[in-house]
Amino acid sequence: MSIKRVHIINAHQKWTGIAEGNLTQHYIETMVKIFNAHEVEVTVTNVDDGYAIEQEITALVAADLVILQFPMYWMSLPWLAKKYIDEVFMAGQGRIYKHDGREIDDASKKYGSGGLLTGKYMLSITCNAPLEAFVSEGQFFNGLGVDNAFMAVHNALQFVGLTQLPTFTSHDIFKNPQINSETKELEVLLTNALRA
Repeated sequence: MSIKRVHIINAHQKWTGIAEGNLTQHYIETMVKIFNAHEVEVTVTNVDDGYAIEQEITALVAADLVILQFPMYWMSLPWLAKKYIDEVFMAGQGRIYKHDGREIDDASKKYGSGGLLTGKYMLSITCNAPLEAFVSEGQFFNGLGVDNAFMAVHNALQFVGLTQLPTFTSHDIFKNPQINSETKELEVLLTNALRA
């Protein structure tokens, strides 16, 4: 499937003096620049500014790729991002998912197989934690890895039928930022996604 429409959900939640959202904005601008260069239609929703639930459902249905961009707050999504998922996905029953996948007429009868969306998704995460905190035994996440640490977010997006692309993570953003190299990594991930 070629990517013609992308919906970016900016799930950054501003905390004045702590998390202003500048890095999130940098990565979203990088994404938009790449997609514009490939003549891909892009829509962006800034969750912190509010959103119209019906417009979000329409955008999700139309998107070939959904990108959820968010900072890690207390080992998870910002609460406004979770609110977005709860509100939009619940209202989207019948349009983004049929049921939980175990209906009598569903041959698979497997929980989580009732999604109606056919696009892909990518998580793009900024976090203060260094990579080794996720991947090394004896560190904070004890080798869990980034994707497993955010399994609930992955599961929510897969529940509605989206297929996972590689996750982008910007690590150690306060004490040892590597913005230039990580921006190049994001550019490669997106370019590869467009070629797939």
